[in-house]
Amino acid sequence: MVSFLGWLNVTLLGLIVLPYILNVLNRKILKTKNSNFKALTKFLKKIHKPLGISLALVALIHGYLALGAIRLHTGTILYISIFLAVVAGGTFYKLKKKPFFVWHKRLAFISVLLLLLHILYPNALWYLFN
Repeated sequence: MVSFLGWLNVTLLGLIVLPYILNVLNRKILKTKNSNFKALTKFLKKIHKPLGISLALVALIHGYLALGAIRLHTGTILYISIFLAVVAGGTFYKLKKKPFFVWHKRLAFISVLLLLLHILYPNALWYLFN
């Protein structure tokens, strides 16, 4: 169950950042005006917020089931960055202040990097501090 939830989190995070990646690719490389491409990015943007909230909840459950408690771990740091990205995105949605959107994108990038660290070296903090 823990492994399933972990890969579900990877999938959710991938779907969450996909609209940004597709827009950057389209702006810099593809430069398409294809209606199917636009429909796909519109759909992904529509489900972005519910997927972000789902990721925050499922990641918490995954971490608790994996460790049995909340402890310092690469997953804990990843969760904090995801949670902060959700908060920054929600704050931007409510207040429409650009700095919150900028921080939302920065925290999303940091979350992707931390996800890679968590997958490749899950016990990195243990080796660092012991």
